[in-house]
Amino acid sequence: MKSVQARVQKIIAELTELQEHPRRLRDGDDAFPFPRMIDAGNGQGLFVSGKIDENIAKVADELLSLDPSLQPRFTRAEWRAMVRKSFGPALAQIDLDDDISANADQVLAKVKETLKRDVDHHATREYVFGCTLFGNSDVKPFSIGPVKFEDRETWLHRKAEEGDISATTQRRVRDSWAGKRLGKRRPSKDSMDEADVLQAFAESTFASSIRTVGLGSEAGRDKALTAARLAITGIALLWQTPSKALHGMNLLYDRSPRRQKTISFVPGKAVLSGSSWSHMPHGPRLKSGEWEQKLQERRDHFQAIGEALEYVVSPSGDVSRPRVMNTLVQALLWFHEGCRETVALMAIVKFSSSLDALASGGKARGIREVITARVGITDDKALWVDGPTMKQAVDEIYSEGRSRTVHGTNMKIGHDWTSTRSLAEQLARLCLIMCIDWAAANTSSDDPLQMRS
Repeated sequence: MKSVQARVQKIIAELTELQEHPRRLRDGDDAFPFPRMIDAGNGQGLFVSGKIDENIAKVADELLSLDPSLQPRFTRAEWRAMVRKSFGPALAQIDLDDDISANADQVLAKVKETLKRDVDHHATREYVFGCTLFGNSDVKPFSIGPVKFEDRETWLHRKAEEGDISATTQRRVRDSWAGKRLGKRRPSKDSMDEADVLQAFAESTFASSIRTVGLGSEAGRDKALTAARLAITGIALLWQTPSKALHGMNLLYDRSPRRQKTISFVPGKAVLSGSSWSHMPHGPRLKSGEWEQKLQERRDHFQAIGEALEYVVSPSGDVSRPRVMNTLVQALLWFHEGCRETVALMAIVKFSSSLDALASGGKARGIREVITARVGITDDKALWVDGPTMKQAVDEIYSEGRSRTVHGTNMKIGHDWTSTRSLAEQLARLCLIMCIDWAAANTSSDDPLQMRS
């Protein structure tokens, strides 16, 4: 804390110098093109220099490091902004002619008081992201932990019922989704809400809503996005090839369908061109009631995933089984990234990392132990007729594909790795499903190493 107090003294000393030599506001080496200012409250501002801003940022970093409970609740950028904002009124209240040490104590006390109030005011917030899920929208609303999925009409009705969207905006958004041309509105808060809803959904037919508690707005958004992505990944695990299902299951925040154009030239021949869609506009199409049946059949699967997603959005990580949930979250993250990857070799690296996470960092041997314990395949058993043994498959995925690539020693970088990618995805999928089932059946265990035995 002494170093924090010393930095506050530097801030006050620099501020005093600025009062005596105002021209120093424009430091020659300051890349910021305008005079810097902090809101001092009561409609007033306080001019500061680049050095003051630099020291405020360092004070923010030190305060954050001194309180680990804040680190998962705020991004560094938004925490720095909060601290900077708290300095304005605190600095405006002191007399620069007073003792600098006493002034620093007063400023620091005021800053901490303001920060405590601001931190305590971060209550419940709901994030919503338009998404493409299934090819049909007649699916009843369902939740996976903190992530709620609804067709967009149901979501719009709910938000209007809750008073978050006006009746006028509800009507106009519904008309727009029905293909009707909307008349212009007078600029207002309501018209901006309408524009936000239309942009957030675009052609998406589903809404993914996530409630967070006690998180900063940016940290909350990032955690909500992660929870939504992993919830969709948990859904895709029910399909034989999750990457194909995820080809059409997307958050609009991440990507929307677009045409990909290619042109090639062959000497002496005509120009050749082609195009394709970047990805499918929606996921698999289901029969009426089919998804509800899948949810019921795999309720333990989604209960365990929901528990992992609660860990994702928790402001403290204080859940009943943090170690097991941490393992599942990291394995799901790597699996999600593997499914989204466009380069086959990089996908292998990520699927291997998913397997390694489930093995608690046990490398190839630990992965084989997870496969044997959870899937029931021993080292010497062939994965299919005339196919590789499980040990050979893991060595190809982990040693040849993952390790050599990560370490820059892969001499087959230009080879076709698509079949190995498919094998890695299938092994990672099976292990994830079985480890999730294990977590659902062993609710009293918080030891992820038990998934290897």
